Amino acid sequence: MALRGCFPARLPCLIQRCLVSKDLKCQVCTTADTITVAETTADKREKHVHDQDGSSPREIRERFISPELLPPMGTRSKLLDYLERKDCFRRRKVLHIPEFYVGSIMAVTVADSFAKGKSNRFVGICTRRGGVGLGATFVLRNVINDQGVDICYELYSPLIQKIEVLKLEKRLDADLKYLQDALPEYSTIDPNMVPIKHPPNRAIPVNPIKVQMKPKPWYKRWEREELQGVDFSILSEEKLEHAKQWWLPDYKRMDLLQHWELPENIRSGIEREVEQHESELSYEKSKR
Repeated sequence: MALRGCFPARLPCLIQRCLVSKDLKCQVCTTADTITVAETTADKREKHVHDQDGSSPREIRERFISPELLPPMGTRSKLLDYLERKDCFRRRKVLHIPEFYVGSIMAVTVADSFAKGKSNRFVGICTRRGGVGLGATFVLRNVINDQGVDICYELYSPLIQKIEVLKLEKRLDADLKYLQDALPEYSTIDPNMVPIKHPPNRAIPVNPIKVQMKPKPWYKRWEREELQGVDFSILSEEKLEHAKQWWLPDYKRMDLLQHWELPENIRSGIEREVEQHESELSYEKSKR
């Protein structure tokens, strides 16, 4: 008992100072927590801008954050996500990655050592977008010589030289893979299409078109999916009623996990990282 009572007094002074000191912190944990997770939530104030004629105000849409920068649901490493976002920002300093969505018409120029000009340009409609961080991908589709062509690009690939958005718009569905079973005119894009500029601070238009499908067989039984951008008029009413049995049941539709969103403190921290990256880009452009 006497030995146990006097043991703290015999500790070296240096160790006692380390135990008592309140300034001793882990540098790695502090960096990840202070940069990735915000201590205070960002203030959300509605901003209105009047049109040129001053008739009616319109709301400014929220700041766009590329979806691969937002961590998905599940157990994640904050430090790993932070370092991966830093690599994404370094790549964005070299390659301009514009804002685009599923349904936008894009053009991608890729380095190709076997091409005539050592580069290849492909124009198509974005049918899918996925992946997180440096593994983000997107798919472009076009019909060339009556043959559907789908190319999957890695967003942060060093082979990509230029990414252009010829027409910025959205579709009714988040995945347009069913276009491969639709009529070819819905996937045919002119390679020499002139870019259509989108007005700044305007809402992204949603294309309400409903595509006509080819006769079966299809890649998938699309009628069993709750698709809003497909016209199933070629199917009978009996088949459509039978396909509704595979739709998402009500108890799964009301599941809160289906509507999971990123916590506000983490999202605001990522927004500050994006703002810092944009300010650095603008400063480098001003120096030039």
